[in-house]
Amino acid sequence: MLPVRWPIVSVMAAMIPRAADGRPLSIYDTKRAKKTLTLAQHHAIKEAIPNYLMVKSNAGTLGTTVDGCQALSTFVNVFVSEHSWAQLGPHGARGCCSALVYWNPREVLQLWGKLRDADWQALRMNAPRLQALSGFLAVNFGVRGFTDTAYDRMGGRASGFLKTSLRSRAPYVSASREDVERLRHWYEEHYPEMLQL
Repeated sequence: MLPVRWPIVSVMAAMIPRAADGRPLSIYDTKRAKKTLTLAQHHAIKEAIPNYLMVKSNAGTLGTTVDGCQALSTFVNVFVSEHSWAQLGPHGARGCCSALVYWNPREVLQLWGKLRDADWQALRMNAPRLQALSGFLAVNFGVRGFTDTAYDRMGGRASGFLKTSLRSRAPYVSASREDVERLRHWYEEHYPEMLQL
């Protein structure tokens, strides 16, 4: 029985098993939600919904801390940003929660191979480039109100992997061709592997 003070958990426990019909459940834990989940809430969800398979832990949530990742990984797969793999991989992180995989699948899957193989040194060596990319994106585009859809479209176009429109539905900000070129130029100078499909 789930505590009543966790209304979202109660709703999930009542509705998801029927709707999911046995399919795996993934939770997107983000600070953009009104609240992030506690370890006790994750446990309650797993108890009520056994097919709770993974959590996509975004910045500032339980799974992005060493202790939180380690605790969660005992009963659910923890996905975090690629730049955190060197730090959190040894504590149970198993995958990524970002859009980089379709910005450049070759590069990200190569990095994931290092996570799978527990090559922490190689991941530590690459982490500064991923952190620099995050910083570049935040300073140049985050301040302009970019959200997932703008980043996804711009990143995939900049690498050449996606051939998609840059247009996002209102009220979301759209990337421009100039934004794509700015990111492509940054790749050329700082992370050329992102241009090698």
